[in-house]
Amino acid sequence: MLMNLFGTSDYDRSLRRRRLMALGLLAVGVTGIACYLFLIHGSQVLSDYARGFYLGAASGISIGAVILLVRVQYLLTHPEARKKAKIQAQDEREKAIIDQAFQFAGMFTFFAAVASMFVLVAVSKAAALAVFGVIVVYAVSWPLASLYLSKKL
Repeated sequence: MLMNLFGTSDYDRSLRRRRLMALGLLAVGVTGIACYLFLIHGSQVLSDYARGFYLGAASGISIGAVILLVRVQYLLTHPEARKKAKIQAQDEREKAIIDQAFQFAGMFTFFAAVASMFVLVAVSKAAALAVFGVIVVYAVSWPLASLYLSKKL
C-alpha cells in the first residue's frame, strides 16, 4: 500500500520519498520519547496507563520508522533487491490481494465498532462517543475516497 501511496513512475524516486517519510516518522517517534522523558515520566498528573501509552506509542513509531528506513535504504543500495521489489509491487495479483485485504479489514473494523457501541453506551458515554467518532470518520471518508478515486482513476 505504501508503494501505491508514494508510487511514481520512477521507482527510485519513490524509494527516496519513502526514505524521507521514514525520517519524518522517526522524528515524530523521537519527539514522543523526548516528551515522555522530559515532560511525562515523573508527572503525577497522568495515570500510569497514560504514561505507558506515551512511551509505547513513541517507541512503536520509532521502531517502525527504523525498520522502514533500513528496508528502503537496503533497496536503494542493492539493485537486484530493488528490481525484485519493483516487480512485486507492480504485480496485479499482489495489488488485488492488498486491495481485498484492506476492504475486508475496513468492513470488519466498521462492524466491530458498531457492535461495540452496544456495550459502550451502557459502560461509558465518553468511550461510546469516541467510537462513534471513528464510525463517522469511516462513513464520511469512504464516499469521499470513492469520489476522489473515481475522478483520478
